[in-house]
Amino acid sequence: MASDAAFEASRPTSEVGVTPFRNQLPAKDRSFAHRLLLPVLAFQMLSCLFFVGDLWTEVLGFRTQPIPYDWQEYIQIFASIGLIVGVVTSSLLLRKSQRRISQLGRQMDVARGNFESHLKGQFAQWDLTPSEHDVTIYAMKGFSNSEVADLRGTSTATVKSQLNAVYRKSGFANRQQLISFLVEELLSGVAVSAT
Repeated sequence: MASDAAFEASRPTSEVGVTPFRNQLPAKDRSFAHRLLLPVLAFQMLSCLFFVGDLWTEVLGFRTQPIPYDWQEYIQIFASIGLIVGVVTSSLLLRKSQRRISQLGRQMDVARGNFESHLKGQFAQWDLTPSEHDVTIYAMKGFSNSEVADLRGTSTATVKSQLNAVYRKSGFANRQQLISFLVEELLSGVAVSAT
């Protein structure tokens, strides 16, 4: 586990101190949510057990003496409140989860946009022509030289020549090295789990 701590410490953080891809609730909010969620779930479980237990003990004939009416009324009121609280809590948590998913989607869109601007900067640093830029993007997407030629309306020899110019300008020997470098740039903040 010491290596996990070292890895986390080496990961970059943003200006506000949040590690990329780990934008979680502050510890204070998490503890409040956990403290609230567990009693509500326990309350809902007890309510459910009462209703299911009451039904099946009657159906299967396990109950020899009925519960006094006053007690049964109090228990049913208690169980009904528990189920209502469970439904309300589940609705709130579902809404919160949907907002979080929406937020993560926006973050992914931003990351994609940032990667695009990063690629443009990298291509400008390598002084790639617009044609070399396009050919490199197609290569990253996995198209073969002949497929790139068909898509661009040029010959395979032209695409090969443009890719060779990209390799020379970038300092990489082949397509695999180039794509590995560019994909590594995309994944530079993503942690890989040990499991």
